[in-house]
This record gives sequence, structure tokens and C-alpha cells, in this order.
Amino acid sequence: MVNLELANASTGKRAGAKLVDLGIAWLLQLVPFALGAASLLSLSGSRYPTSADQQALLAATVWYVVGGVLGLALWVFCWAWEAKTGKTPGQAMLGLRTSSLEGFAPGWGAVFVRNLVFGLICLIPFVGIVLALVSNAFDPNSKRQGWHDKAARTFVFDVRAGRDPLTTGGINGPASFAPRPELPAVQEVASPMPVRSPVPVTSAAPVTSAASVTSAAPVTSAPSSVPRADRQHSAALQPDAAVHPDTEVGQTRFSRAVGERSGGADEVVLSFSDGRRVALRGPVLVGRNPAGYEEETVQELLAVDDPGKSVSKTHLAVWSDGSRVWVQDRRSTNGTRIVRGDGGSSPAPAGQPVEVDAGDVVHFGDYFFSVGRSRA
Repeated sequence: MVNLELANASTGKRAGAKLVDLGIAWLLQLVPFALGAASLLSLSGSRYPTSADQQALLAATVWYVVGGVLGLALWVFCWAWEAKTGKTPGQAMLGLRTSSLEGFAPGWGAVFVRNLVFGLICLIPFVGIVLALVSNAFDPNSKRQGWHDKAARTFVFDVRAGRDPLTTGGINGPASFAPRPELPAVQEVASPMPVRSPVPVTSAAPVTSAASVTSAAPVTSAPSSVPRADRQHSAALQPDAAVHPDTEVGQTRFSRAVGERSGGADEVVLSFSDGRRVALRGPVLVGRNPAGYEEETVQELLAVDDPGKSVSKTHLAVWSDGSRVWVQDRRSTNGTRIVRGDGGSSPAPAGQPVEVDAGDVVHFGDYFFSVGRSRA
């Protein structure tokens, strides 16, 4: 079974891969540099160099040049290989890959900046190389990036523990693994959802079966017209922009009755990457340990097991207004992204409802769910 989840490379593996790369360079240059040093040791030490001394100096120079050229050639090879495939010899040995922020090959410029910053850190006497090797341990965002990664805007993934984004469509690649079902068209109607204020979310009841993922067209924010009857209720749900997504806010209230569908209407189903399927019949909050805003009523809190904390405590809300489905990023740390069927993707603006359609895939942190419709 293919593991579709991304796994951040551990500090130990990152350090091990870099030490392997440095070790190969040192071994490659060891022989010519040793021969150069031996030539220098054969000098007579006389104030007036003899012909033998001149030959020894020439030999030492040649060996040092050979060592330098070999080292430079190895560096250019590793630079090109990592830029195009995300691999260095050490990373290939330990199952790691360097990628861009989108999950593709990092490119020449990013790898150059990455190696340059790593080398500059190593110039710090005594502790520089240690700091460079373990700098990702100081990253509060799940130890994802070292200082050189932040400068180059790169990630390092463990492809033995998870998915290789470079060969599976990038960060949003899991969407391409799922079959694309024939889904009924969604009827276009005017939405009562506001652009600026979050609105009640329509929820979900668990359904059994395996996850199916698909994709589908550009992010559309909700229309600004709001019926008078809804204005007061949506204003009560307006989140405080200063509230951090991992902060406890108020006490969640649950709706007792599950909304009924009109006869023959399609049921919206959310298929999550962990295998869960949820029939959307009321507001759903998704996160590591989700909780609603003060006075907000929801149908279900859907907790995601995320040890890496790529998902915020309350990451996003999902609901339906009858014929349309909406997603709202709850000002999460890592954001929410909508992937469409044409391969395009757009971030969901924090705090604003965004319309999603059957076949769209919603990515939040290292997880995702697809939106589908089924007829009861």
C-alpha cells in the first residue's frame, strides 16, 4: 500500500546525509592532498633549492590542483543532481529528498543558496558545523526547516517514511492517486454567505468506507449579499483576528438535530486522507482538537491525529447552504489550499468562506479531503 502522507526528515537523518556527502568529498580529495603533502615533506630544507626540491614543489602543486579539481567536480555534480532530483549521495543513501515549497525539484538557485548558507554557518569556530547540522531542531514548525532551508525556501522529506513529493505531483500530489468519479453537476444558486464574516458551517455525520480523492476550478469567495435574517447570526460568528488558531475560544455548542435533505437531493460527502468519510449534514470543524467560537453551534468536531502539528488546533470549517459547499480557513498557522481538476490551486483567504465543488480537494497541513456528492 502506498503511503500518501509526507514525512519531514528527522534531525538525525539530515545530519547523517550531510556527513556522508562531506565524507565522500574528503575521501575523494584525501589521496591527492596526501601525495601533495608527501612531496612537500621530501624538500631538503636547504636555503638554496635544489632541482629535486623544485620537482617536489611542482609535484605538490600538481597534486593539490588535482585534489581541488576533484572536489569542485564533485560539488558541481551534487549541485546539479540535487537541483534536478532533490538528491545528494547522502540523501539517496538515507532516503531523503530536498524539494521546493511546492514539493518539486528545488532548482539550481535554491540549492546554491542552501549550500552557501550552510557553509557560512560552518565558519563559526568550533560550533558552526554542529549548528548547521541540527539547525532544523530550532524550527518551531514541526522542525521542518534548517536555517539554510529557510534561506533557500526548501523542505527535506523522508521518502522511506512517507511519500516522495518530487515523483508524485508535489505537495498536493495525493489528489492524483484517487479515481475521478462521475459526479452530478451542482445547481448554481445565489449564496447567502458573506465575504468578510464567517458564517455558520453545515456539518457532517460519519460514514464508513475508504477515502476517495479528486480534484476540480479556481477558488471563488462567497458573494457579499446576505439576507437580512442571516446578518445578525453571521456577525456573532465573526472571529477575532488576533485570536491564534491554537487558542481555546469559548465553549462549542452542538446542534441536536441533523439537517434533513430534501427528497432526491444529493448528499455531500467529505473523503479524508486517513480513510474517514463524512456525510455533510451540519457544520463541521476540522483540526487537531477543534473548538468553536463563542456562541457558535456546530454539528461535529472532526479531530485529526497529527503528531507533526502541521494542522492547527482548529484549522478549518466546512458547511453547505443546500446546493453549495463552503470552506473557511480559521486563521490557521499553515493555511488551507484548494486544488482544482485542471491542476491549479489557490490558498483559501484566512477567515473568508470559499466555495468548493464536487471533485475539489482541500489541503490543510499534511492532510487533505475531497468533496463528493452521492444520491441517497
